[in-house]
Amino acid sequence: MKSRKYSDFINMELETLQRDLNAAKDSLAKLRFEHKVKGLSNPATIPALRREIAQMNTELTKRKNTK
Repeated sequence: MKSRKYSDFINMELETLQRDLNAAKDSLAKLRFEHKVKGLSNPATIPALRREIAQMNTELTKRKNTK
């Protein structure tokens, strides 16, 4: 999974950003479960995904506060 930069989220449309955020949250839940059950080959994907989710939330909050 290739991590994205914050500038990628700034240029996204609102609907796309919200859809990607929901997909990332689902993916994080699945990764956490998989890691608890059988372990991941690369557990560093969990913090990277958490960082992406935080960046998406930051951009959504920024957009909501500028309206």
